[in-house]
This record gives sequence, C-alpha cells and structure tokens, in this order.
Amino acid sequence: FELVLSSGNTIYGYVTRPDASLYSEQCFPAVVMVPGGINPGMKDGKGPNATMLAEAGMVVLNFNAEGRGSDTAGEKLSEGQQGFNGHQDQDALKDVFNYALGLEGVLKTNVGISSFSYGITMAAGFVGRYPDLPIKYLVDGEGPHNSYTTCHEPRFRHGDYKKYKTVEAIFGRKSTHQDQSAENLAWWAEREADKFIGNFKGKYLRIQAEWDHAQTPESQDQVAEYAQYETADPPWWQNKHTSDMVNAAIAGGVP
Repeated sequence: FELVLSSGNTIYGYVTRPDASLYSEQCFPAVVMVPGGINPGMKDGKGPNATMLAEAGMVVLNFNAEGRGSDTAGEKLSEGQQGFNGHQDQDALKDVFNYALGLEGVLKTNVGISSFSYGITMAAGFVGRYPDLPIKYLVDGEGPHNSYTTCHEPRFRHGDYKKYKTVEAIFGRKSTHQDQSAENLAWWAEREADKFIGNFKGKYLRIQAEWDHAQTPESQDQVAEYAQYETADPPWWQNKHTSDMVNAAIAGGVP
C-alpha cells in the first residue's frame, strides 16, 4: 500500500493477510510492526515475522517511515527525511495505525503495535502521545528506554567507545549524559521511551533476554568481569533499561 501522511509525504508499506479459507472468522486481529534501529520496515516487499503472524491468523502491516527504504525490487523509498523515531515518525505511525483500523477484515477492537529494539522510541512516543486511540497493546522487544542506553553509554563509561561512536555517527549527536545543551535535551525529549509509556491506555508487554539487548554484559561469561559494577554508581545495571520501562509503565497505571 501507499499512504499519504498528515505531513503530506507518501510512504510505502505492505499488508500480509491470513488465508481466509483456513479460518471461520471473517475479521482478524491486526498488528503494526515497528522495526529496530532507524531501518525500513519492509524487506523484499514484506517485513520480518509477517508470514508467520499471518499464518497464525493476524493481519500484519509493515511500512517504511519517511526517508526510509530503497527503490530496489519489492521495497520503495518513502518520501521525506529521516525522523530518527521522533514526533515525525510517531505521527506517521499514527497514520498507519488508523489505516489499519480502516482495512476490511480487521477486528477494530484488536489492533496493536509490536516494536523491536530502538523501534520502541517511535512506538512508545505514539501510544503515549495519542492515548485515546483504540490501541489494544504494545509489545516491546528489548527497547532502550532513554538516550543513555540508546547511545551505549554503559560501554562508553567502561572504556569501550566503538558502539558509542557508531551510534553518535548515526544520530549526529551525543547522549544527554554528555551533552546537556538545551537543543540536545529537546531533541532527545522526543525520543526517550520511558517518558511516554506511562500515558498509554492499552496493555504493555516487555520481552527481554536474560542480558540486556545491546548492553553489557552480553553473555553470562562476562558476569564476573562486570560484577564490580553492581555497587555504587555503576556504569551498567543488569536489566536496568528493562526495569525502568516496566516501572515507568506501572507508575502510569498501564496494565
């Protein structure tokens, strides 16, 4: 599908549907998928997990946010500039969600959002800024909760600068921990998921591996090495960006 956003730009997406002949229901639940990083949502026309979820009986929407995608076969470059999951992309997600609500064969009372990794920034901003929309649930797959974790600040403080510099190059800016200018604080204020999740009126599910996604340590082999940091002022806390998101949701009364 192609969709003209509230911004006036046209974005491209893909709907994957169940085989209606396999089901007695005429209406199906739907889910809008938000990719990790600042990546396009479509790959070769579809998105990750689309076929699996459709076979399970869901209508699945994948899309390329503004400025994302390519003109290769099966994937189109959406109009506009990269929004880095801020308000611009959150508003685009709102338009895609409303598009999903209007699709034939979609159960209007069972439409949700599923995000992976940094995609939670777009997803949480959307559900928190538009709490009155009928968003049934948000599934958050290991998303970083603020600029500290997004920028790999725990690695930086441990002396591992590679991933921090990689992320800094992508965003063109530092975390708020290192740059507390008004401009940088305002930019990140649109992009810190824990600031928005408490306003959500649907149900929130966090999915998390034993060790924090993309954060140190990444295996149990590193437990002893990092044990010293579980004391005062650690650069890394086990599962902290998971617990901070869950606690922020609970504080807001989110089920």
